[in-house]
Amino acid sequence: MLIPDARRPAVPGAAGCGLPDLADADHLRRWLTSAGVDVAAVPDLPNWNGGPTPDPGPRHRRLPADFDARVDVVLDRAFRQAAPVPFGAAVLCCYVRQLCVNAWKCSYHFDRMWATLAGARRSWSTHRPGVQDPADLAAADAAVLLLDVLAAEIAVENEMLGNNLERLADVARRAAAGAAAAIDAAAAVPRVGAAIAAFVAAEGAASQRYDRTLARAGTALSAFFAGRADGPNLLADALPDLRAAERGDGCDRNQRSELRAYRRTVQRLVDERDGSWLHVDDGTVGHMYPFAVRELPPDRVLDAVRRTGSGWELAGVRPLAVRESMDLDDVWNGSDALGRRYDGAVVALPEVTVQDLDGRPLAAMTAEVRFSQLGNHSLHLTMDLHDHTVHDLYTAVLLSAPEHAEVRVRCAGGARVWPRLSAFAVDIVESVGERLGPPAAVSVRPGMFHVMITVLQASAGRSPRTPRADRQPIESIARLREVTGGQVPLLPVPHLVGAPAEWLHYRASDEVVLDVGGRTDEIVARTCNTTFIAALGSPAYAITNRLQAGEFVASLDGLFAGWFDQLAIFLAAVTRQTDESPDGQDIDQLAHQAEQLERQRVGLHTFAADARATLDLIRSPALVASPLVARALSATLAASGFGQREAELTRNIDAVLDDRLEQRLELLVRRRREREAQAEQVRERRQRVWLDTMLAVIAAVGISGLGQILQAGYDLRATAALTTVLVIVVIMLVVGVLVWYVSKSRQQGHRPRRVLRRRPPD
Repeated sequence: MLIPDARRPAVPGAAGCGLPDLADADHLRRWLTSAGVDVAAVPDLPNWNGGPTPDPGPRHRRLPADFDARVDVVLDRAFRQAAPVPFGAAVLCCYVRQLCVNAWKCSYHFDRMWATLAGARRSWSTHRPGVQDPADLAAADAAVLLLDVLAAEIAVENEMLGNNLERLADVARRAAAGAAAAIDAAAAVPRVGAAIAAFVAAEGAASQRYDRTLARAGTALSAFFAGRADGPNLLADALPDLRAAERGDGCDRNQRSELRAYRRTVQRLVDERDGSWLHVDDGTVGHMYPFAVRELPPDRVLDAVRRTGSGWELAGVRPLAVRESMDLDDVWNGSDALGRRYDGAVVALPEVTVQDLDGRPLAAMTAEVRFSQLGNHSLHLTMDLHDHTVHDLYTAVLLSAPEHAEVRVRCAGGARVWPRLSAFAVDIVESVGERLGPPAAVSVRPGMFHVMITVLQASAGRSPRTPRADRQPIESIARLREVTGGQVPLLPVPHLVGAPAEWLHYRASDEVVLDVGGRTDEIVARTCNTTFIAALGSPAYAITNRLQAGEFVASLDGLFAGWFDQLAIFLAAVTRQTDESPDGQDIDQLAHQAEQLERQRVGLHTFAADARATLDLIRSPALVASPLVARALSATLAASGFGQREAELTRNIDAVLDDRLEQRLELLVRRRREREAQAEQVRERRQRVWLDTMLAVIAAVGISGLGQILQAGYDLRATAALTTVLVIVVIMLVVGVLVWYVSKSRQQGHRPRRVLRRRPPD
């Protein structure tokens, strides 16, 4: 990363003036805190993992919708508290700058840094009118210009990540101009603010030298790859500047390493300028983003797409059409005994365009979402290559990565703008899940992409951009790999870019080339995130099935992602339930949990059976009709790591279906039976109490019969008869209560006694 002098020693005199080391974030934080400035929430702002995050789980580089407002709240409070403190606003600017420098060292989430730097400038503008001291004003005005310089320097790296050398040079010139303005502002700071003025001047001078050197190098590189006549001379002239800057006293360790990376690239290009350079006369670059749909079988997904897909709105984009089958060769009409095959439906989207931040066009692509009846779905963005240089090819390949430069991605017919292709892809796929509705959920990651490169015709020229009439055709793979740039289609897409045209320093490994048979003018190669297919002497349709086989294998990344996500969900649910203690649960709770676990077990067995059946089909020669295509497919699967992922999936399934699940089910059943037995005993005892009571009452009623005999035999009168009835009723109540009490006492005698513990004295 193009990191400015973050660790330069403290400016002389700063400590004597009561100021901290202005290049040390910890010193700056402690000074501000002791001055009563609340900066506790400031460090989270520029960092990629600073909270709060908008969503759990992996996400593309998407800022929360309210991020700018949050930045304003945090920094407005800090500047309001810092403004009354002598040089507080200037120190706070230095603190924000240093936090962004530190964040820049380990992250490509430039939007958070830019938003933080812009928010600091806004907050200073808001509170500037309240600062009366001229020295404070001048010092803060100078310090805030360093924020602008840093924002521009981050933008330089942004353009390097997108291989946009013309804009890299433009932004570097702006950064150098901003550094010059900071130097001038530092000179206007009154003597009492000399420590801050010296710091701003020193940082500005270092940035100015550095950014001017990058601007010259970027201009030379842009001219060279554009094929300008003065390009080679500009490159040669840039070398002394790079060497001098690299060896200069004002250059720190980080800057020296970055300048060295630039210098080595320029030196290599100077050495290669008279060589043979690759040109792609006819080819394509396809950007694939695989995904899976969980909780909904593929046949139901396809049914929904075919029935309702034409009316969907995906992230604000309306489909052009829905095709009820894929455009596949009949080689996919295999011989599976169950009639299973690779096919599906396609949702065609409007054209996708990519522009740089100045609005200059970079690429135009067709777009479609492919839904497979095997579950390996994918989003495809395809651009044509006609008369493209190796520099153009490298630029096109980089577009897929989530680390790519911030650009402007649009889909025709929609007003929305995305910062990069990966963001567009994730939004489209997540919208698919929303359109399918519950219980469907998608598995997609911004880093889960694959680039398909095809070359049907290539040529070599004496410069990076040679007119077509002056180029020689490349008619063999051996010749293609010899020319400068021939290694580019054989390299993976990097996640880290240290200098422009960094591909010059890589050699393509022979291990990526697949043994699929074929001619000397054909090749199939696969890396972890690219597939290269060239057929230099064949008609376009001759490589179609190889391209489709490569796309099929690449799309399996999404299928595996969905399976692993589903297993993780299964495992979390089982772990949560097995960790719950059943001791305090009643019968209904135990029954409910046992039923849930049983459903989980059945669901997991069904999931495992379906996954294994799909894997068996993918590995089966019956998937395709041609033995040669089956061989190519098998080689591509092996190169993709299919076997390792299959083994890992099996291990994960076994880990979820371990003894804990069975033991938990057995425990729940045993406890449920114990609870039911206890409940049955209680129910029987209650019934016995009532039965004994009723028998006693009946016996008492028998006594009432004896009373009737006495009344009839002795001719008792009303008073005596009433007395007899009352005696009988009393006898019934006494007997009933006595029997109930005795039965209740026996029931309680069968219960375990509780140990009563006396509360300790207070």
